[in-house]
Amino acid sequence: MTMPATSLVETQPGRESLVGPDSSLAFAVAGLRVEMHSAPGGPPLAAPSTLEAFAAGACPAGIELSVHWADEIPAPAGPAVFDSGGVWTLHRRESGYEFAFRSPAWGDTPYKLARMDENFRRGQVWLSRRVFGARPGVYPLEYPLDELLVIHRLSRGEGVEVHGCGVVDARGRGLLFTGHSGAGKSTLARLWAASAGVCILSDDRIILRRGVEGNVSMHGTPWHGEARLALPLAVPLCGVYVLEHGRAGNEIERLAPGQAAAELMSRSFLPFHDAAGLGFSLQFFAGVVGEVPCNIFRFLPDGSAVREIEGHV
Repeated sequence: MTMPATSLVETQPGRESLVGPDSSLAFAVAGLRVEMHSAPGGPPLAAPSTLEAFAAGACPAGIELSVHWADEIPAPAGPAVFDSGGVWTLHRRESGYEFAFRSPAWGDTPYKLARMDENFRRGQVWLSRRVFGARPGVYPLEYPLDELLVIHRLSRGEGVEVHGCGVVDARGRGLLFTGHSGAGKSTLARLWAASAGVCILSDDRIILRRGVEGNVSMHGTPWHGEARLALPLAVPLCGVYVLEHGRAGNEIERLAPGQAAAELMSRSFLPFHDAAGLGFSLQFFAGVVGEVPCNIFRFLPDGSAVREIEGHV
């Protein structure tokens, strides 16, 4: 596939091996390099196959972590500021935050703890030797911690992660199809993937950031959906489509800026516990909807949906 050089770029130039000889691990998402180094006597590090395409090269460091064993991880001392209702909670510390991970299978004490500074730039990850010690290699940021760290770092004035499918069409235009679970993102991704000259940045998670020229850029992430499509590429954003299921046919309806911003906010991964992070996200989306056309897209799950968008962009 040939794409315009100014439209589609690798966000991790100079890719290298994920696992280095010094028991280190690095990957990059949307230009943010995440580095992990095992402390002396610490866990052997390994990466899941989903990160192979996102191996980091020359990107500047974004998040730096040291990884440690712990025979027992104490409960966080700070107050809980967010409870996911699942395996993780977020706690406030005097000089930062702690993510605590628990499971009924391992009792009441955390099996993993990530302690981060105020800006989510540096931290330590502690792993229970009882839970992880028998593994030949450990990925310390096992989902969802890797995504959580990136989301919180982005909220410090750098970007927003959106629940969406990112498509680069045959003319190099970046199109974001955003929707809640079940809206049809993976279905639409498969339909676009069957078209010549098209690539899918992700069928479920897309990061939006300001590019070097000030435009809004759309970045692929490794956190894919059912279609399992993910690429470490970036492209200027040309159009936003909020997905709904169609009934009689395909229909596109232009959104007013205020409504478009609200639709994007409700389909994004935001730090709801943090007023400053929410304020930045709202301001960021206000800029996006002022620059990029935003629409409701009611679509049928067949090739006509792709043709409808091609004729509309």
